[in-house]
Amino acid sequence: MKYKLLVLDVDGTLLDSEKKISKRTLAALLKVQQMGVRIVLASGRPTYGLMPIAKTLELGNYGGFILSYNGGQIINAQSGELLFERRINPEMLPYLEKKSRKNGFAIFTYHEDTIITDSPENEHIRREAELNGLKIIAETEFSIAVDFAPCKCMLVSDDEEALVGLE
Repeated sequence: MKYKLLVLDVDGTLLDSEKKISKRTLAALLKVQQMGVRIVLASGRPTYGLMPIAKTLELGNYGGFILSYNGGQIINAQSGELLFERRINPEMLPYLEKKSRKNGFAIFTYHEDTIITDSPENEHIRREAELNGLKIIAETEFSIAVDFAPCKCMLVSDDEEALVGLE
């Protein structure tokens, strides 16, 4: 059986503990692409955060794809064409912001090369920005500042019990 598609999770699978692709893995993935296998990067990361990995893997040269935002976007790495997109209705943002504040969570979303948040000092948000090469924009009125339909919006907290309760 000849494989035609290889779907790879990024964090904890493709990338090692130092967030790098090993030389051996890179060589193997370039070889399978040369054999005609297309690669899909699949991640919860934003598209912007996956682009450097896609470039390293040369997905654009071999007809690969980027599946970002937990499936919220699918991009043709060769042409840059947006093949699929699912966004959050912006009318949901005030509700999410209210839930976030009521429970003491931080809220954030992505926009191009930035994270928009009401909690720029939050450790989880700072780590997410660093991991994906994003700038942080602080907005006290989150749902007013986010005047677009985001692909992903997250509420974060160290209080696991409160997070489980929110589900």
